[in-house]
Amino acid sequence: MTARIWLMEGLSSQRDIIQGINAFTTRHQADVEVFASHRYQRNEILSQADFALLEPADEQQRLAFIIDTVKKHAIQAIHTGRNTQWFETQRTAIEVCGVTLVTGATGADLLALADDKVAFAQLMEKHGLPVVPSIAVTSIAELRQLIAASPFSAQPLCIKPVKGIYGMGFWRFDDSVSPMAGFTHPESRKVNTRRYLNALEESGSFEPLVLMPYLPGPEYSVDILAEQGKVLAAVARRKEGALQYLENSGEAFELARHCAQLMGADGLVNVQTRHDSSGKPLLLEINMRPSGGIGYTRFSGVNLPGLFAFRQLGLMSQQAVSDEASRAFSPATVRSVTDVINYSTALPNFIQ
Repeated sequence: MTARIWLMEGLSSQRDIIQGINAFTTRHQADVEVFASHRYQRNEILSQADFALLEPADEQQRLAFIIDTVKKHAIQAIHTGRNTQWFETQRTAIEVCGVTLVTGATGADLLALADDKVAFAQLMEKHGLPVVPSIAVTSIAELRQLIAASPFSAQPLCIKPVKGIYGMGFWRFDDSVSPMAGFTHPESRKVNTRRYLNALEESGSFEPLVLMPYLPGPEYSVDILAEQGKVLAAVARRKEGALQYLENSGEAFELARHCAQLMGADGLVNVQTRHDSSGKPLLLEINMRPSGGIGYTRFSGVNLPGLFAFRQLGLMSQQAVSDEASRAFSPATVRSVTDVINYSTALPNFIQ
């Protein structure tokens, strides 16, 4: 009997996940079909699946679209990386059709908690996990006061939105850089403090922010496959400059696993840590979704997307997943490079 998994629109790694599942399926000679969908004509993603669909732009049509697709094509598992709060509100209506839904968490409350960086830090601290100190900032006047009398001694400061993805809005305060630094070298994420505050005032609006000490690093990004809080497999990426070192042990690795357990992670998630000046890893955040770099982890020999799909489809037990990840792992060093692919303007696998 053919097993079918549906990967609905994600944030940045949907293509890599499909390719990982395909490679794992080929290696194990399994009868698995991958369905993929997106709101837009993202052929570079959809072409990688066995069958492709376009998702309705109107949220009011989404539930009917899902139920119809599940019934028509006998889908057994759905993974989504976007609109996860909506999916949680519709979980019962979707799963009553006999399909398993994976949103990265076991409930809407945990998704909301992970999205609130201050609340997340407070919870981790409550459970005794080392976490980057985070102070909620609710006004420009409050931010000015905190910068003038820093609660983090002489440590450099950084700021980011309470809610956000891709590091958008993250800046390091550095008065040694030119006032133009944020425009000429935005990739450095350094900004002149006075210029930042002035721009914030002139914007005419204020979104809640988080003030934190900037830590020297290195930073770890730990990609995790979990099931209702139980970590089945994980690969850590230690980021130093342009290189990333793939690991499966160490203090940061174990800290990330503990965090995923506490947060009831369910599916492919990502935990980020950063070392302080004493070399101790501290939690930065957890993303209840696959990271943009999850595809890099395959260079360690561990195919997290493939393991995820086989587990969801009942083709592997929890123990088999853990054993496979442990047996397959090999340390590796990777570097991201710019690439280009041939873009298919037509989708022969498209389902109307």
